[in-house]
Amino acid sequence: MTLIDALYINKGGGAVLLQYLIETILAGAHKDKFFFLLDPRFEIPAQLTTNYSVIPNKVSERVKFYKQHRNDYTKVFCFANTPPPIKMKVPAYTYMHNQKLLEAPKYKFKKMFWTQYIKYLFIKRYNSNTDYYIVQTPHMVKELVEVGLKDNKHCLTIPFYDNKKYIGGGKPFAQRPLDEFVFISNPSPQKNYPNLLNAWEYLLQNGHTPTLHVTIDHTAPALLERVRLLNERGTKIVNHTYVDPRELYFNCAYLIFPSIMESFGLPLIEAADSGMKIIASDLPFVYDVVTPSLTFNPNDPKAIANTVLEAISNPNLHTPTIVTQNQVNELVELLV
Repeated sequence: MTLIDALYINKGGGAVLLQYLIETILAGAHKDKFFFLLDPRFEIPAQLTTNYSVIPNKVSERVKFYKQHRNDYTKVFCFANTPPPIKMKVPAYTYMHNQKLLEAPKYKFKKMFWTQYIKYLFIKRYNSNTDYYIVQTPHMVKELVEVGLKDNKHCLTIPFYDNKKYIGGGKPFAQRPLDEFVFISNPSPQKNYPNLLNAWEYLLQNGHTPTLHVTIDHTAPALLERVRLLNERGTKIVNHTYVDPRELYFNCAYLIFPSIMESFGLPLIEAADSGMKIIASDLPFVYDVVTPSLTFNPNDPKAIANTVLEAISNPNLHTPTIVTQNQVNELVELLV
């Protein structure tokens, strides 16, 4: 039996992928060959009724679990960046899905990276306990090798995502309003919300008021206040806090993606599947996933704003294509 250790996964893109992986396993022939270790905050799928355990997401509890069950599994797959806390006698794989952790050593003297650097040191402590890292894109392999955690042959690129969730569900592009842009994301620093909002301010100053849909929650009060003040001045920024992106993806014209750091960029795929066109940061992680319609320098609000205007004025922009492929079945076979 294979252990899927997802103890530190509870929300965001990681939870979406974990949910999909569990559903894929339970629908397949190997469903009885997996055991899931889950975080108390993770919403357990209704189909998962056996072969799982929920324990407190504490290091001590994780160590205790591994020591108690060290002889129960034939393989281990850690889903939340962190290798097993003890050395196992069976093959161990770790899914690395946080690029910021790998960037942290370069910026350890910057306050915004301190927490991530501590987490990186924690991962490095257990690095020898995993045989392989599994990642979604080639640029994540490059990051792992550069930081010295593993060499190329011990980094496996196996992208997976639900490639049927949004396909064919949206309005034809010609029926969508060309001045509506969507950015579905939490307000983490790498998502680059300040420059995006600065771009919308620049647009306002130049007489343009396209609609921007965002999802900024209570963890970023400064951004919430910035949105409020901009809207008072005349911008059209709609904050949904949290929303199922389906309706936005199916009805709006453009995904705008100003992130400066992503391990995968799942919204890029979701948007392309939904019939949107994509304007995004001119960075490697974007091209690993899709061919965007337009790109911009994410550090330059004026460049972002000008690209928005170019998109609005040109409905015949290149339709994005998905570069990566869903390999969830290959992942399951590897773990079996």
